[in-house]
Amino acid sequence: MTERFGLQRMVLGGLALGMCAWASAADPAPALPAAPPPPAAQAGTPPAPLPEKPVPTPRDIQQLVSAGKLEEALAALDRYLEVNSQDGSMQFLKAQLLTRTGKTDDAIATLENLTERFPEMVAPYNNLAVLYASQNRLDDARKVLEMAVAVQPNYPTAYENLADVYLALAHRAYARALTLDPNSKTLKAKAAKFN
Repeated sequence: MTERFGLQRMVLGGLALGMCAWASAADPAPALPAAPPPPAAQAGTPPAPLPEKPVPTPRDIQQLVSAGKLEEALAALDRYLEVNSQDGSMQFLKAQLLTRTGKTDDAIATLENLTERFPEMVAPYNNLAVLYASQNRLDDARKVLEMAVAVQPNYPTAYENLADVYLALAHRAYARALTLDPNSKTLKAKAAKFN
């Protein structure tokens, strides 16, 4: 999934997580008798280590995302990527989830890493540019989008976003020019095209 942005907006969806109550304090469960310790503990030997959690699969992670459990999906992704660090598509998914959960700086760091490690993947460049633009880092967004179209010259979303960045840069330049020469009719007419 790639993202697109306009000159004046960057919209990231919100997320509401619910919590589930498993027991009521007014109706406690009956107490169970204490179990005797296992034989190994009685003999003074240390208990056996707990089994490790299995590494989640991409399908497991997608199910968490589909269920709206984004924080759980991020935790599962981290476990998956510890074992599968070369999976660029799952790293890209992580960046998207970080963006959706409001962890923009972490998403930017993940996308920057992706563009370095997997320069042939074009979507991370585009999404990185969207995040840069949302922080008004238009020059950074422009550079990244120019790399995106160099990697994949037939990527229309990157061209559209690049055009939006060029327009935003032009608007910024006209606004600056007007502060320097506020009486210029030519500048006023040109700047009016961006309002």
